[in-house]
Amino acid sequence: MTVTLQSIHSSARQSGEVNPGFPYAAAMEKFGLKLSAGGAHNSRTMMLAELEAVLAAVPVGSDTADYCDAILQRNVLDKNTGSTQHKSLRHLRELYALNEATPIFGLLRKLHSIDATSLPLLALQVAWARDPLLRATTSVILDASVGDLVMPATLAQALETKFPNQYSELNHHKIARNAASSWTQSGHLAGRTHKIRQRVKPTTAAVTMALFLGTITGYYGSAVFTNPWCRLLDLNAERARALGQESHRAGLLNLRAVGEVVDLSFPLLAQFQGPTQ
Repeated sequence: MTVTLQSIHSSARQSGEVNPGFPYAAAMEKFGLKLSAGGAHNSRTMMLAELEAVLAAVPVGSDTADYCDAILQRNVLDKNTGSTQHKSLRHLRELYALNEATPIFGLLRKLHSIDATSLPLLALQVAWARDPLLRATTSVILDASVGDLVMPATLAQALETKFPNQYSELNHHKIARNAASSWTQSGHLAGRTHKIRQRVKPTTAAVTMALFLGTITGYYGSAVFTNPWCRLLDLNAERARALGQESHRAGLLNLRAVGEVVDLSFPLLAQFQGPTQ
């Protein structure tokens, strides 16, 4: 079934389920967002190197079987055993779907094909949308100032706050370490043992994804510049608007913004958005 912007918003209105972070959260699962319990960070990081290897080995337009074949038959991840191949495939599918019919992964592939250097921030935005465990650590990262030391124990506490009594203390710290590694892979943290907060430098492709996902999840007008994915890119509203204009000049989206009036569309990404009302 084709997932369109119209069907997402219609489903959300009918369900009556609204989340302050995602105005159309319930219907977003059809697009590829995950709200259910658990997540790949219980066992792995965001697996940026593995994702990059798979994208390099499997051309755009491939089906799910091609992604599975690359990992299980061609062993593009260079794993030593069949067991580790299967585990890597499972976790990559948890994080990214590896199915171009799932719109959020198709979006990643499209923007990555335009700018491969954007992959760390594109991957973070998708993994964040699909892994509640990674999302639970977000406030620790975004509330930290540049140069601050981010302790794994603080990430573990954020997990306990979000998911009280669901994980053992040992698991909290394991998930926290994996999350810290993911935030390092994305560029938000730097350092091996001591993690120091850094400010990321969003590309136009990464900003395009952030504005697209914000629109899909119901952020309209000037609110689109303060959506969760823009905040993931360390953007305030003014900077998000400015970089949105850069994305417009690069031909990645159409944007006209005057005060609170914002006209935003994505002709290049229309296959993922579907018809609007």
